[in-house]
Amino acid sequence: MITLLSLYGQTSNNFVQHIHLDAFCRANGKRFFTPRMRRYYGTYPNLAKAGYGTGKLYMKMLHKLSFKPVIRFDDEAQQASYKRRLLESGNHFVEGWWFRMPDEVIARYAPLYREHFRPGFNTHWLDKDFLQRPNGEALIAVHVRRGDFKTWAGGIYYYSDEVYIDKIHQLTRQLDRPAKIILFTNDPDIDLPLYRKACKNVLLSGNGVAEDHYLMSQCDYIIGPFSTFSLWASFIGDTKFQHIHSEEETIALEKFRVFGGNW
Repeated sequence: MITLLSLYGQTSNNFVQHIHLDAFCRANGKRFFTPRMRRYYGTYPNLAKAGYGTGKLYMKMLHKLSFKPVIRFDDEAQQASYKRRLLESGNHFVEGWWFRMPDEVIARYAPLYREHFRPGFNTHWLDKDFLQRPNGEALIAVHVRRGDFKTWAGGIYYYSDEVYIDKIHQLTRQLDRPAKIILFTNDPDIDLPLYRKACKNVLLSGNGVAEDHYLMSQCDYIIGPFSTFSLWASFIGDTKFQHIHSEEETIALEKFRVFGGNW
């Protein structure tokens, strides 16, 4: 059995971490125990039924009785070594971010993960308020990431509204139908009138993480800075995305792809 002792980062990181370890266990006949995922069971009831465990105390007891050191995934270059150790017999306790399975392995279980992370809440009002296409519009999700991005990685992915609007225009010019723009942001002061003046049909989500993951996953295209938030939405919705890696990034239909687990 492989037990994940701690989740890494925020929600989207937790989910990406989960599918890589789970895919390894499924491909190699191992049981995956990750009771800290129970925090998401209320939102994703199918995940609660999947047998990942709820016993935090039991996990701690097992860890104390184990004579094996914790395997810490802190080096992206050590994938082969990590996997050899996990294939050894007995219980293994792990933590950290840098454990990866190839996209083709994750693809085997992608339908299962999409079922596990199907929201348990009623999505009817979200469909009604945001996803209607009365004129056959293309739905474009735009992730305007602010907040921590002002300082993270030196602010490399912190863009102005004008940059986002430019990228929206680059995409819409390549489409053969009208577009509806749905903005997703952690900026409470976003200039919504500026977007509506530039792009006309614009909605602001303003919902929680789970609702935004769902809405973003139901769009036709996702654009935004590098972020696991939009990657996860792409994965669960089989939705094409393109990340903006710099202000000079060119948005092109041929650059869009579906996130398969690795970037």
